[in-house]
Amino acid sequence: MAVREIQAKSMLQKSGLPGAQYVVNPYVGCVHGCVYCYARFMKRFTGHNEPWGRFLDARVNAPELLRRELARRRAPLEGAVFLSSVTDPYQPPEARYRLTRGVLEALLDHGAAVDILTKSDLVLRDLDLLRQFKTCTVGLSLSTLDDALARRTEPRATPPTKRRAALQALHDAGVRTYAFISPYLPQLSAGIEELLEALAGAVDEVGVEALNPSGANWAGVEAAIHRHYPERLETHRAAVRDAGYWAALELQARQAAARLGIRFTGFYRH
Repeated sequence: MAVREIQAKSMLQKSGLPGAQYVVNPYVGCVHGCVYCYARFMKRFTGHNEPWGRFLDARVNAPELLRRELARRRAPLEGAVFLSSVTDPYQPPEARYRLTRGVLEALLDHGAAVDILTKSDLVLRDLDLLRQFKTCTVGLSLSTLDDALARRTEPRATPPTKRRAALQALHDAGVRTYAFISPYLPQLSAGIEELLEALAGAVDEVGVEALNPSGANWAGVEAAIHRHYPERLETHRAAVRDAGYWAALELQARQAAARLGIRFTGFYRH
């Protein structure tokens, strides 16, 4: 899969996401190929003909440009900078391009707070930087801890068992960590209590996102279930659109998190 190198015109963007004032996306697109990806709407802004999940643009001037933008601000940023909203900052080409590392170096020099969300254990490469931030939170997203299931729904992402191990390593190193169970897949993801119990001791916080039953992301999930788990398709369809199902799941998640001493950050429904 070829990576196109491009020049960004701006890096630091205002964010509407909870808890983050700004967002930085060092890449355009993503190669993980998750069947449920909500960010596939971005394709229409990229000029690519390839399917979403099959292309990536590296914004090769990202660290330099961000440094210039931060220098013009002079005063510290208010609130955290989120990496990233419509891409993964640690997808495989980052090992070569090191754009996310360069962005972190710029933010560290400026005294910014950072919040990282990724599907990759490559984030451990930058542990030396992460430990230097006064305020730093690192999250890894997952919908399952079953590597076989993940290969069918997130074919080019780091196996979730390695993500859980990365959370443990970060947590043990003193970095604040969270898991984002996103999206929770009815009839496929393990029981919510089982997931939280497996994450206990590795995370400070956890949030859960319900699968969005509309748009192209739903079509991708439905196709994957039809191919690999056809016997579960009808019950999956029914659960996704059942408000009572999600209300019960949220209650279970909140109760399990409280029992395990994990801060529950929210249950997100579309």
